[in-house]
Amino acid sequence: MGFKTPDKTSLCQTASVLVLHNLSNNSLILTRRSLTLRNHPGEICFPGGRWQEGDKDLLATAFRELQEELGIAPSRVKSPRLMMPESTLSGFFIYPWFATIDALEPYSVNSDEVLDVLNLPLQEAKKLEHYQEITVYKSGVEFKSCLYTASPHLVWGATARIMRQLCSKIK
Repeated sequence: MGFKTPDKTSLCQTASVLVLHNLSNNSLILTRRSLTLRNHPGEICFPGGRWQEGDKDLLATAFRELQEELGIAPSRVKSPRLMMPESTLSGFFIYPWFATIDALEPYSVNSDEVLDVLNLPLQEAKKLEHYQEITVYKSGVEFKSCLYTASPHLVWGATARIMRQLCSKIK
């Protein structure tokens, strides 16, 4: 795939997510994080998470997290392709992998990590006009970020920026 895992000293602030295209209904699979989680409770995101010691590489991280969160075996995921990494206000680098899955079902939500599973129509996610630049403040510092506007759910930040990449990448 032409991708090299960063060295271990930089991996502590590294995460990996799967941008899954559900072929059965032409949608993206997103999750709403559990309200009991310490970081980002209730936020909308892609399945994935932090790199852990023992993960062979960042794709293995994404597969491990998908299995933990939704009970989906890596063998069901087809053609993963690395997208452009995104950084977060919390200091993480997120490595997104676009991949397909024939259908979301069967799956099993881990309620400790996931509150809900969402299917967002891919055709809508690919429309650049559904993205808006926003200003976010953290510790008194101004940052530019992104908001996805075509959903009743609040999708913003790194998740929205990853989705915006699909506007030019996926035909």
